[in-house]
Amino acid sequence: MAKRSGPSISVKMILTTTLLIVLTVVGVVVVNYFKTNRDYDAVAKNQIAQRRAELEQSGAVAAQMFARAVEPQLTSNQDEEITNLVKNVVGQDTRDDKKPTGEAVRLYGLRYAYVLDRNKNVIVTCTEAKDVDCKNADHQPVAEAMGKLVANAWKQSNEAWKGKDAKALVSYELTEGSDTNLFFTFPVFTGETPTAATAMAEAAGDHRQGYVILGYDLTVPIALEKARAELQASEAVNSSAIWLGAVGAMFVLIGTLLAIFQGLQISKPIKLLAWKADQIARGDLDARVEVKSTDEIGILGENFNFMADQLVVLLQQTAEKAKMEQELEVARTIQETLVPPNEPVTSGFFKFAGYFQPASQCGGDWWTWHEQVGDKILIVIGDVTGHGVPSAMITAAAKAACDVARSVYQDDVAVTRLLEIMNYAIFESAKRKFVMTCFASIVDTKKRTITYANAGHNFPYLFRAGEDGKGEFGSLMIRGNRLGDLKESKYEAKTTELAAGDILVWYTDGIVECENAAGEEYGEKRFRASVRRAAALDAGEMRDAVVADSQVFFGETLRKDDITLVVGRIH
Repeated sequence: MAKRSGPSISVKMILTTTLLIVLTVVGVVVVNYFKTNRDYDAVAKNQIAQRRAELEQSGAVAAQMFARAVEPQLTSNQDEEITNLVKNVVGQDTRDDKKPTGEAVRLYGLRYAYVLDRNKNVIVTCTEAKDVDCKNADHQPVAEAMGKLVANAWKQSNEAWKGKDAKALVSYELTEGSDTNLFFTFPVFTGETPTAATAMAEAAGDHRQGYVILGYDLTVPIALEKARAELQASEAVNSSAIWLGAVGAMFVLIGTLLAIFQGLQISKPIKLLAWKADQIARGDLDARVEVKSTDEIGILGENFNFMADQLVVLLQQTAEKAKMEQELEVARTIQETLVPPNEPVTSGFFKFAGYFQPASQCGGDWWTWHEQVGDKILIVIGDVTGHGVPSAMITAAAKAACDVARSVYQDDVAVTRLLEIMNYAIFESAKRKFVMTCFASIVDTKKRTITYANAGHNFPYLFRAGEDGKGEFGSLMIRGNRLGDLKESKYEAKTTELAAGDILVWYTDGIVECENAAGEEYGEKRFRASVRRAAALDAGEMRDAVVADSQVFFGETLRKDDITLVVGRIH
């Protein structure tokens, strides 16, 4: 045996423990980093929400104060005075500030102001960028030509007044490029308190004098609050990381020293176990360890000695198991002779192909076909309860009974008589410990009919193509007792006419009940969909396509039942 090189178990334990401590410390630092960021994110959101609430409150007050200030000019139609007043108000609310990085930033505050007359026509619009730009609109109706923001502000105002419980003063957000603004609209009335309804009314009446629309910049104030919060978070995270790093380094040092001591204590008896295991591996089956400790290492030593005592027994059992597996393989080879080969069979207008896959080395599924007198084809499919060697023995009895019935009736046996003979044979052989479902059918290639009888088996499908190209599924439906249930069971037969293009599908329940890795059954729905997709193919190709679809669904999952499938096409 080749000698292995590499670090000892004590070194691995020391390194692993040290790494675990380091990872724990790093994990605490990382968790604290994210927690601090999260806490400061919450603070930032709160500050931004507070800043927005302040803007909403101050903007609402400013809109009403501005309405009172401009009321005399609106009443006396002094457009020039209105323009000067709006321009002064917009320019007064601007101031300079600095970002946490020291970069200068301008806080516009009130950035947009529009005044409309009593008939909802625009008197003046003022916008502040580098300077305050005011334009006299000469009492023109609101239109996008005056600016998209003006049109959108008036549109949003009217939508807000339509809302349930709406008030005269309305607020809303509008975006111009990358800038977001908070707008307020308030109607100017004299001698009457304005309402949403009177603000929207087409007729101005005696009291409505006009409207004021103010827009406050949201982008810069909120961005400034966010930048300040991020700076606070960064400073807090750096301070916390330095403190935790220092404490973590101390714990790493202490933990490493403890790991060295503990590793040396544990590795010594393990090394002794490894040496004795090496002796057994080299053929010394008498090697044993001396157990002194009462902890898990002592239990390991006792188990080691016990396993050494059992090794000879296990070697003998392994040899017996290998012999049994060889015998099972022989049994499987014999069972494979009970079912026909996979090559498609053609008889007149009828062509069919079968498939058989046991779930273990030996299965409980079985199918066969034989030519009958008068250009008829006998197809029989069955499924014994369970699978394995006992079930395979029942399939052998079924095969023998079928062959005897054919010989006695000179290949002209009726499906009912065939099932009665097979039922008797299985009842006598299995004594009701095993039963078998079975479906026997005879396809008459001259009359284009199928005659069939059932012993508790799944109803085969009859797929008939339709004019729309989709086709419909039917079943060869008939019932009867399972083979081996009752000694005196009798069976009935039915005959169904076949047409060119018909597809017959005999199958056992293994294909629809087996599951994939997720525990989901293949199911009748997927099975029928697979048959429908392959309906245009030849019998052999159709069988291969249906089997391939099921294999893709099952993947590498072990089958819990045998799978048998026979597909036939009427030409």
